Amino acid sequence: MDSGQPDHLAEEHYLDIREASEILDVNEQELWDLVHKHAIPTHSIAGAFLRFKKEDIEGLKIKWRIERELFPHLQATFVHDSTVGRVTFVEKLKDFWYFNDYYILCLILVVILLHFIAVSQ
Repeated sequence: MDSGQPDHLAEEHYLDIREASEILDVNEQELWDLVHKHAIPTHSIAGAFLRFKKEDIEGLKIKWRIERELFPHLQATFVHDSTVGRVTFVEKLKDFWYFNDYYILCLILVVILLHFIAVSQ
């Protein structure tokens, strides 16, 4: 049934964070990061609910696709977790030890030597 309203006054479709992340094929945390970087236009409903216009999200998806096809060798500034994965705390510790093991061992040796000097006096 026709409401008599012109097409441009028809009800706008808003998406929540879950629906927008599904359309963009990113997880919700990545979408929140984009929102905080102001890379995606958002709308606040009643001052409390964050929503996205469906047209904005679809436009962004098309833009990402065009950039991927036109500039395939350029690295994106926003890397998806689905391709890289999250780094766990244990992996961070392993990396820290790998790059700093010499300094940590030297620090331990210096502390032990200082302890023996202090005890001997």
